[in-house]
Amino acid sequence: MNNDSIIWWTLLFAISCIICYQDITKRTISNKLCTVVLFICIYLVIKSGNYSSLYYSVIIFIVGFILFMRKMIAAGDVKLISSFFIAINQNYQLLIFTIILFVGGLIAISMLIYKRIDGNYNNKIMTVPYGVPICIGCLFGIAASL
Repeated sequence: MNNDSIIWWTLLFAISCIICYQDITKRTISNKLCTVVLFICIYLVIKSGNYSSLYYSVIIFIVGFILFMRKMIAAGDVKLISSFFIAINQNYQLLIFTIILFVGGLIAISMLIYKRIDGNYNNKIMTVPYGVPICIGCLFGIAASL
């Protein structure tokens, strides 16, 4: 990883922190931030010359869109993971999906335990801020890919 890549990865890290904060507090992921992530990841792909991940990113977007239409995943999560996956080498993509699912499961279990301890059993639907595991997993994947 050269200095230029470290700078861009650090910028992605900072943007990811903002995305995680917004997803936790507001349960939204900004389209503007997803666009910034997309452009940075496209730059990293052009710089590395590894274009094979573009195909998988499009597939992720299409499958994610279908899941969004069935109300199984939020649109912001689909845009975010598609934007990040452009810069992740295809050799690491399955590992990154596993990390995202594992961290998301840990967050969901933590939320259930907190709800049980809190004793607040109202019928409010709890949602997992999946932007957090997406950012964590994808940052690892991009660091491995650089």
